[in-house]
Amino acid sequence: MEKKVNWKKTILKFLLGALLLGGLFLIIYLVLRHFGYDKMTQEELQALIEKTGIYGKIVFTFISFLQVTFVPIPGAITILAGNYLFGFWEGFLLSFIGMLLGSLLAFFLGKTIGRKFVNWAFGSKEQVDYYLSKLKGKETVLLFFMFFLPMFPDDALCAVAGLTKMKTSTFTIMQLITRPTSILGTLLFMSGEVIPYKGWGLVIIISVGILSLVGFIFAYKYSDKINSWLEKISEKITSLLKHNKEN
Repeated sequence: MEKKVNWKKTILKFLLGALLLGGLFLIIYLVLRHFGYDKMTQEELQALIEKTGIYGKIVFTFISFLQVTFVPIPGAITILAGNYLFGFWEGFLLSFIGMLLGSLLAFFLGKTIGRKFVNWAFGSKEQVDYYLSKLKGKETVLLFFMFFLPMFPDDALCAVAGLTKMKTSTFTIMQLITRPTSILGTLLFMSGEVIPYKGWGLVIIISVGILSLVGFIFAYKYSDKINSWLEKISEKITSLLKHNKEN
């Protein structure tokens, strides 16, 4: 019998994360205010960060890395912060490097440590059981869409993926496709700089949201067939590469 997800525990975890995040922002604000930097424009703040050289970029990349595995900060917040501090493309690249490395570590820890780590990462054993039951035999297709769409806890799902039969190579390729796409999606649809939150921008945001939801429903309904199709393609590619290597 499928256990119910402990939503109360999950909500408390997110509230704790929000509290920690709020405390972090408060500390940063107080430090900036103490040194007279609280009224800086975005351009002035970017210039200040630029003076730190490679160190500022390393710190931000490390925060993006930790966000996936050990620090309960929503990925959208760090992505948008990177855009504000470093600009669109440099912020994108730093977020991608940090989040990709964090995703691979979370997957590795899920594979090696197992349920103990994954339950902690998700904050609920019941939630892990819930997702594993839904993913069973369909993990390649469903996880691809879950990593691609913003409505799922994709960071925690990296650890859950480690509990499945998914190969490291498959997971890595999946992250190389979905991570940059999801980061770009966040920058395009949530920053308000490229697609505005009004007029034609709202039409695009709503349309993309509906299409994404329809795509996920379709993938879930036909996940067995899609999974089988992907496995056949993978086998053909592997066989072809092996044949070329022998020749």
